[in-house]
Amino acid sequence: MLSLDQHLRYERESLSLYPRNSDGAIEWGAVADGLVLCSMESDSIELSTVIQQFAPKAGSLIFFWESLAVPSVEMGLESSISHLMDITESVPELWIYSPGDRIVVEISFSGVVTAARVPVDADDRSSA
Repeated sequence: MLSLDQHLRYERESLSLYPRNSDGAIEWGAVADGLVLCSMESDSIELSTVIQQFAPKAGSLIFFWESLAVPSVEMGLESSISHLMDITESVPELWIYSPGDRIVVEISFSGVVTAARVPVDADDRSSA
């Protein structure tokens, strides 16, 4: 589990760089098209494949939950992959951040999996 300071640091370098909806989900319509790597229904894609394809440098992954009441977790890649099914079955919405690849994967409450590069500055947050 991450401490609050670790959580806030990882959140600042990842999720906080995206525009967000009032429910906390990333507002993908306001993210530059060049940042989005894939977006599809979760039943049409294997989450582990998305992570292995877009986060090949991941030594570890950070899991953010929909509520701060549940502490964020850092897990090694292999452990993350082996536990993904259990995690996604028990948590309807979450974000996975790969610090090594600067990639965020959002699993939305509506069942859409979106992978994107983290914006490098505010200009990347809006569509061109």
